[in-house]
Amino acid sequence: MDYKEKLEKIKNLAGELAKYKGVSLGERVKAEPNVFFDTENGPIVIGDDSIIRAGTVLRGPIWAGKNSRLGGEIEHSWIGNYTNKQHYGYLGHSYIGSWVNIGGGTSVSDLKNTYGAIKVKGEDTGQMKLGAIIGDYVKTAVNTSIFCGKVIGDSAHLYGMVTEDVPAFASHVSPGNMYELPIDLAIKIQKAMSARRNVEFTKADEEEMRKLFAETQAGRDKAGVKKEKLSFL
Repeated sequence: MDYKEKLEKIKNLAGELAKYKGVSLGERVKAEPNVFFDTENGPIVIGDDSIIRAGTVLRGPIWAGKNSRLGGEIEHSWIGNYTNKQHYGYLGHSYIGSWVNIGGGTSVSDLKNTYGAIKVKGEDTGQMKLGAIIGDYVKTAVNTSIFCGKVIGDSAHLYGMVTEDVPAFASHVSPGNMYELPIDLAIKIQKAMSARRNVEFTKADEEEMRKLFAETQAGRDKAGVKKEKLSFL
């Protein structure tokens, strides 16, 4: 699914979930105390074996896949399987892939200060409210801030303030300062995350990640991603 398809999923999320009513929890979902469900603008659908942390605010429409971990404030978003968004921070009008880890304090902007229409990849979406499109395997550090309309590629790592699109397998340290995430390290990280969820990371999974890394190399080259050790200096 390319970013345009993901963008359409965000725009049409309420329609996609129209067959559901109110709050729909899958099997073995654990909701801790003091969770607030707001379905005024659309249903909330949570997949099997997920956990909703205490004090979470969920404002529909929301789709969260199986084995997700949810916390903070989430509004009008699609969240993939095995994704962790379990700490404080705002996420709204966004698409989040599978196996993503969103660090504590990470927030995604979904509204410009000017209240103008938000652009994605330079194209006017006609949307006043639109967050980010985030691929699979992405990791964000604590207190990361992601500007509205940004497209984050698979297996990217984000630190600090993200004001630009980030290609796949790139560590974004600051505007214009990105480093390539070596494929062997990306695989090592995913193996560790899979093991924490008692899921086997197979040889086929590894081959798929290596293929994805090769297919996205041109995007990193175009963005000027550095092929050297990550540095915060």
